[in-house]
Amino acid sequence: MKEHDISSIGELIVQKRRSMKMSQDELAFRCKKTRKAISNIETGKSMPSLPLFEKIAQALGMDGSELYKEIEDLGLIDDLFRDEKDE
Repeated sequence: MKEHDISSIGELIVQKRRSMKMSQDELAFRCKKTRKAISNIETGKSMPSLPLFEKIAQALGMDGSELYKEIEDLGLIDDLFRDEKDE
């Protein structure tokens, strides 16, 4: 998957995880979450809380601000805050 093909935050997380040859199970373990929780984020069924967002970024070898910057650069910021706007 190329960066320009990314249309969601979940897809970006999948791309980063796969580039590290990391399974969903391993990412979930590193974040102290279930594989289902990670799957829901990767498929767009849910969005991570800020603390989980930080854990995901760290598990992917970056800090939260780096991951946030990539999300911003891809124009996906509205997706990140979608849940807050819907309430």
